[in-house]
Amino acid sequence: MRLIRSNWLTGLTCHQFKELNPWDFVIHPESKEQWLAEIRQRLSIRLQDDEVLSILYPGLFSTVKAAIKNYGDRPAENRGNFLIGYALEYTRKYGLALVVDEVPGSNSYNVAELDTIEQTPRAHALQHEYMQNSANFNEGLDSQPQFLSDGVVLSNEALQIRHQNIEQIRRYLTPREHQILRLSVLERQESTDISDMLGLGKRQVWKVRRSLNRRLAEIAISQGACPKYIASIHQKAIQAETA
Repeated sequence: MRLIRSNWLTGLTCHQFKELNPWDFVIHPESKEQWLAEIRQRLSIRLQDDEVLSILYPGLFSTVKAAIKNYGDRPAENRGNFLIGYALEYTRKYGLALVVDEVPGSNSYNVAELDTIEQTPRAHALQHEYMQNSANFNEGLDSQPQFLSDGVVLSNEALQIRHQNIEQIRRYLTPREHQILRLSVLERQESTDISDMLGLGKRQVWKVRRSLNRRLAEIAISQGACPKYIASIHQKAIQAETA
């Protein structure tokens, strides 16, 4: 039950754990088996193990790096469960979608082909006209794929919901806040990466994220969220930004 890896993490001093290279955990033999098992039990794909791992590794590295930073000085015996939990959450929320996207043929359609779906018969020829129209309406409710601004289909439903939520509050945000929110939530980019991608200074990114956290808290409260709960989350976000 992942004993070698957990015992290794428990035996590290606090300083050694904080300075741990995330790759040492991500590519540990027990970790490889766990990442592959998580994918294989949910997807039946022909990709080789090395191909699956190469897809997962970049995101797992960033996730484990954040987990090590967030764990801090808490009990050493729980380090393994904490890092594993972070990594598995990433794999389930994002890794599965990334692997599916890399399966040959998964993206071999275009918008034109999607538009022709409605021309395909979906009902028996003897079906009453009203029932056929009703079926067409029900099938069309959530059948259309959700798109990012650049027209990329999102294969992960959770990611679709995040995209929809961001676009719903877009009118409350400045263009820069909206841009950074998308990079942080949809692409899971860290502040350092965001500053490089947008050509901004780290302090500029920090100021925008601080303003964004405050604005999101105001929006949540205005929509009926508990002010005390939002205040506690907002404080944690501030501490994470300043850590």
